[in-house]
Amino acid sequence: MSLPHNLARLALEIEGWLELGAAERALRGLQPLIAHPGARPVGMQLRCHALVALDRFEHALRTLDTIRRESIDVDTEWLEVQDAWCRKRLDDLPGAVAAMYRLLRHDPRSAIAHYNLGCYLALQGHLEEALNEVTVACGLDESFRSHAVDETDLDGLRGDERFEQLLRSDRSDEV
Repeated sequence: MSLPHNLARLALEIEGWLELGAAERALRGLQPLIAHPGARPVGMQLRCHALVALDRFEHALRTLDTIRRESIDVDTEWLEVQDAWCRKRLDDLPGAVAAMYRLLRHDPRSAIAHYNLGCYLALQGHLEEALNEVTVACGLDESFRSHAVDETDLDGLRGDERFEQLLRSDRSDEV
């Protein structure tokens, strides 16, 4: 179902407010999208983005729970990554890990799920599992090698020769 012209225009306007860093303004304009059945998925995603931008992670998680409860059609990867991201910022690493495992059950080849799971496991001190997950992520998507270079969540892996080799593999391509 395509959005009516006025709601499609409103969605673009709200995206613009978010890009400008005006998340409060974006939140104020969302109700028509959320109220329209065909626009509700877009409206709920935009609501979540605005709440995250405002560091209102508990509210963002409630929005994600509503999306799940109402079976609103959104991308599973987006949903679980947002869930994990919010939980990490609320110091709920077990919840963040659980979100990444849900995503991996849905899509075992999700590089971002493996990478984020590796980050969260490293923060929990599960270094062997973390290294395995980051290695899988880098195998699925080479760009995660460069992300891992500066990722502070992975500091627990620094000094492990296998991790250092994984990082060197990326830098050898630049020579």
